[in-house]
Amino acid sequence: MASTDDSRPAIGIDIGGTLIKIVLENRGDEKRAVGDHPLLSYIQKQTSAEATKALSQGWTGSTFYRERKGLGKVVLHALVIPTADIQQVMDAVASPSDAPVISKIKVAATGGGALKYQSELERQLNIELVIVKELHATARGLELDSGAESAKQMLICNIGTGISLVKVDEQGKVERVSGSGIGGATFWGLVKRLTQFRDFDKAIVAANKEGTLGKADTLVEDIYGRETSKAIGLPPDLVAGFLGKLDADCLSDADISAALLRMFVSNVGQLAVFQARLLETNAVWFTGGFVQSTCSADSDVGGGAAEIAQNAIADAVLFWSGGSIQPLFPQHAALLGAMGAIHDAL
Repeated sequence: MASTDDSRPAIGIDIGGTLIKIVLENRGDEKRAVGDHPLLSYIQKQTSAEATKALSQGWTGSTFYRERKGLGKVVLHALVIPTADIQQVMDAVASPSDAPVISKIKVAATGGGALKYQSELERQLNIELVIVKELHATARGLELDSGAESAKQMLICNIGTGISLVKVDEQGKVERVSGSGIGGATFWGLVKRLTQFRDFDKAIVAANKEGTLGKADTLVEDIYGRETSKAIGLPPDLVAGFLGKLDADCLSDADISAALLRMFVSNVGQLAVFQARLLETNAVWFTGGFVQSTCSADSDVGGGAAEIAQNAIADAVLFWSGGSIQPLFPQHAALLGAMGAIHDAL
């Protein structure tokens, strides 16, 4: 939180293993000056319509609006960058040694990197980090973004570097009930190792538009033959072994990316459905950087990769649940931690 004064802006930052998500909540006009601290002006500048066109690869910026109870319409400036570029941000924001002294501001911070980089961020940026538990920030951000109330139990599947399955009960208590180390970092690491893709969104889009499902996977028909598969009641194109034909000579990068995407979301869908059944809930909220990828925080812009990822997850949930579990996706899935941290820290 940048200030306890509700007329002033507030900053939330979610530092993950792969991406850093920064949200500036400006409780005033979009173009109004946000204050004297360089971090405030840096975020506002980087998320302007002009600046977002020239951001470095892997960086995205956007501006959107939300209604806040008691505050009316507020402006949110969102900046998403690779965690590997954190020093670049610190260098850009840090004041020269001979610059006038500026007042320190508080920033709500969450994610594993909040503690890892706390001392450097506080020293170089002249800020004080208010640490918020990651799962609490995500749950709070979901409520703010979707309008979902914790009047009934919610199950959240957060897909970031890894996967966390989080239960929010009727009283708003947040509990991590399960998870997996096979997360977004696993998918992206395999893509980079096995293909030439170096842009996450391009890998996802190519998998959908150019990849042929089944070319890299061992299918039931590869084992039994097409007609025999039908005779024993199994779909011929059902995957018997993911990546079982990875040594085939005819595979394109898009074919491999498509196989990796299907393998990954199948695992995500299975975990989410099984946990939903254990909790006797019929819906799962999917959040995190993988769900929204690195595309614009505004779902109306660059939605290709995000839509493909969400559709793939929805298909996996449908497969494992037979249609009994509903997959739900918030509008700003990647930003929930940063958004929620602001309000959980107040």
